[in-house]
Amino acid sequence: MPGTDQTKLTNLLAWTAGAAFAASWFLPVLPDVPGWMAFRYALAPLVPFSDAGDLAWDDSIPQVLSALTNLVFVILFVLWVTRQNVRPGLLVRLTLACFVLNLYWFVRAWREHGINDLLIGYYVWEAAFALLLGVAVIIAVANRRTSTTPTAGTPS
Repeated sequence: MPGTDQTKLTNLLAWTAGAAFAASWFLPVLPDVPGWMAFRYALAPLVPFSDAGDLAWDDSIPQVLSALTNLVFVILFVLWVTRQNVRPGLLVRLTLACFVLNLYWFVRAWREHGINDLLIGYYVWEAAFALLLGVAVIIAVANRRTSTTPTAGTPS
């Protein structure tokens, strides 16, 4: 993923994304619900537990997919840290899909007039995905620019 595309900006954005993601697991997402517990609630359709309450089937799919974006974030971040190459276009698409999927919670809260119930943990979590998307876009742009720009006097 980063290869030679690691710049000060991508490093700053990626490490900030990682820190925000880690912090969001402990910050409150809803009153009395830290991020790790919100993750458990989102997985309740697959792994039921007593505190989850009743869930509508139509909410189950986006909730579980949103929970799985956490796994995608961790995988992409580890790939970035270990300097593994991922196709830049795929990286942008994956991070964008995760970011949009996670907007489900904001839209749901807005539709149910509970937007004030979302606390800092949700926004920090979503910001982590936005920052990772920024890293992906920078890498994709840098990769595209360098792949078509002649270097050292050789034609592209």
